[in-house]
Amino acid sequence: MKIAFHLHAARLHWHTPTPTHQEQADIFDWIGREGFDGVDISDSWAFDRLDEEAAGLTRQLATERGLEIPTVSCMGKTLCHPTLGEANFQALQRALDTAGWLGAGIVNIALSVPRTPGVVPVMGAASSPGGSVEATETDFSLTAQRLRKLAQQGQARGLNLSVELHDRGLADTSSSLLRILDEINEPNVGANPDLCNGYRAYGVPSESWQEALHKLAPRTNIWHVNNIQRVYFPEINRAAFVERSLGEGDVDYRSALKIMRSTGFDGWVVIEYKGTGDPFETLSKGRRYLASLLDAQPGQRQS
Repeated sequence: MKIAFHLHAARLHWHTPTPTHQEQADIFDWIGREGFDGVDISDSWAFDRLDEEAAGLTRQLATERGLEIPTVSCMGKTLCHPTLGEANFQALQRALDTAGWLGAGIVNIALSVPRTPGVVPVMGAASSPGGSVEATETDFSLTAQRLRKLAQQGQARGLNLSVELHDRGLADTSSSLLRILDEINEPNVGANPDLCNGYRAYGVPSESWQEALHKLAPRTNIWHVNNIQRVYFPEINRAAFVERSLGEGDVDYRSALKIMRSTGFDGWVVIEYKGTGDPFETLSKGRRYLASLLDAQPGQRQS
């Protein structure tokens, strides 16, 4: 397995929403020095608006530092929303272009409803906006139809898709995510079992993270990892979540890694930022922890 840095963690350290060439060089320098193998470029940086030349320069910066760009992650891309679905579909089509220019093999898609600026998203409640519990048959069929088109377009370019387990979205449980994959029925589409996203979707999770991972691991083609701690308040039927570093939350990644290895998964593991304070230190600590679980010495690259 190889370990990638999820670039969403760096967004607050840029002077503008789109990092300059020098800012990209600086962060890639740091990522390389810390022993990461690659970078997951998140659309918290509007990568789908890059042209081929700009994407080529970003790819060159990564390559010069010994880094790969295995995936681009597209957040808040619900495909069944009446006013957002078509625009998100078109954005994902542009993301396929960008992934090709960057040399990425996977476009990761979170089918969640985008966060409204200034509004705290609903998590840990009895219901979830955009979630699978209240979804209709049409929601599932329209989502699968659009993802199938994207998969076919991606397959012609040698690209794979991954559907991320995510709260506030249609794929917020393992069963709903697998239903979507089965309805798409294309060989280049897999799952991203981002366990904490499913864990925080409702006040009382419909499944444990172990149950979700056992179901999704055989279909996984990329794996986002992070950690949180759940605190449940039964008097209001609501849960709150405290973000933690990778080795300190409710998900035991030592056990999770055993589940993934048992299915033969040997792909990219992307560490996302969960915690408080310095995101770079949090992700660096997470890389060292994960490397130790992969039986590698901290500071060495994964092969």
